[in-house]
Amino acid sequence: MYFRDQNNFFSIAVSAGFPSPAGDLFASQLNLQDYLVKNPNSTIYVRVSGDSMRGVGIFSGDTLIVDKSINPKNTSIILCVLDGEFLVKKLNINNNSTNLVSANKKYEPIIVTEYNDFRILGVVVASIKKFI
Repeated sequence: MYFRDQNNFFSIAVSAGFPSPAGDLFASQLNLQDYLVKNPNSTIYVRVSGDSMRGVGIFSGDTLIVDKSINPKNTSIILCVLDGEFLVKKLNINNNSTNLVSANKKYEPIIVTEYNDFRILGVVVASIKKFI
C-alpha cells in the first residue's frame, strides 16, 4: 500500500469493492477549501444532528458546507429556519406549494404555509464525514 502525507491527492479511482489493478498514481496537492468552497465569504459550516437526511448520505455528526450565495432550486438540499428551528431538508416547490422533504421515510414532508416564519439560509454543497 502506498501512502502520502495528508496534503497530497491521488487522482485515481479507488475501488471500494473488489480490488482492481493499480493504475498510474498521480499525486498533486489538494486544498479542500479550494475544492469544496466556491464563495468563501458566503460559506458557513454546520454540524448535523439527527437522521432525517440519511437517504442522501447526510448523517448525524457530519459537517455540512453551506453556500449562502447560491439560489436554491427545486430539489436543492437547503439549510433553512422554520419557526425558529434550523433544518436541513430537500426543497420541493410545485405550483404554489413549498414542502421540506426528508430523505428518511420515517419523516413526513413539512408543508410551509404563509403562517410559518420560513427563511432559506443557503444551499448545502458538501457533507464531510470524519471516521476517527
